[in-house]
Amino acid sequence: MPISVLLTETYHPFLLTALAETPRFRFVHLPQPTLAALQAALSTAQIWILRGAVPVEASLLAHAPKLRWVIRAGSGTEHIDKEALQARRIRLFTTPSANAATVAEYVLMAVVLLARRILPAYHDLREKGVWSRRAYPGREVASLTIGLIGYGTNGSRTAQLLRLLGARLLAYDKYKSGFATSGIEEVPLERIWEEADICSLHIPLTPETKGWVAAEFLAKFRKPIALINAARGEIVSLAALAHALQIGKVWGAALDTLPYEPPYNLPPAEAEAWNYLRSHPAVLLTPHIAGLTEESELRLAKSILALLQRFPKGHPYTEQHPI
Repeated sequence: MPISVLLTETYHPFLLTALAETPRFRFVHLPQPTLAALQAALSTAQIWILRGAVPVEASLLAHAPKLRWVIRAGSGTEHIDKEALQARRIRLFTTPSANAATVAEYVLMAVVLLARRILPAYHDLREKGVWSRRAYPGREVASLTIGLIGYGTNGSRTAQLLRLLGARLLAYDKYKSGFATSGIEEVPLERIWEEADICSLHIPLTPETKGWVAAEFLAKFRKPIALINAARGEIVSLAALAHALQIGKVWGAALDTLPYEPPYNLPPAEAEAWNYLRSHPAVLLTPHIAGLTEESELRLAKSILALLQRFPKGHPYTEQHPI
């Protein structure tokens, strides 16, 4: 009997073609599933491949009596009820390496844009028609101390790129140790608060990190910083970041993720902060694209296929998320 696979959301054609050409698998693809269609497809699915749009909850899993694996295309699992999976002995896997290089490139780009003050210079010339050559001298990356919070797959890959440009790198990870290498210092969080010029977040969204980067967190930096968030939007308080920019505690920011995606119909306080950030000339805003390139989508598809080919043989190498 073929293995029944359900895919929700969109994937590189490589994966869909490979599944269609493999008799071992029978798949259903629902790019934008309705609840009824999703429940019907789950009734026969043995493997569910998903991204970040569909919450995986116990009530939904009740419609999936044959489900054995969930494969999260990517790394964030905050929308997945892991206890519900564990209760059903459903195994959860992720593909954290597929877009690590892509996210690292985004952070590197953000560091250069912020440090060289390209954003306000662009704003002056493009929006105001003002030629202000001497107003934005900027700084070289090699002159900066950059603090990385989180040193997993994305954080470590980002450090490798920034090290090539000569930045001084401080890295903190609450759950890892012994990872310091040439040019990368493993430090307590207090050292980042004390020494960083730029702080970049590389941590998952958990109950502990939700809203963590708020006024109290930002106040602990000894000198003004720039903040980069290509992790999860709900980690950063937009109101606190906007206030920190207003008082000079933060001199620039790059946000690829937001607490509300897309940022429409926001509550009044969040809307006020969002409008301020949107109009600030030293803030880079992008619609959750840090990990999204043609190459990363293909790597993602290949990583998923490699997992599928091992079903039901056991834990697939290191591309897994323990529950």
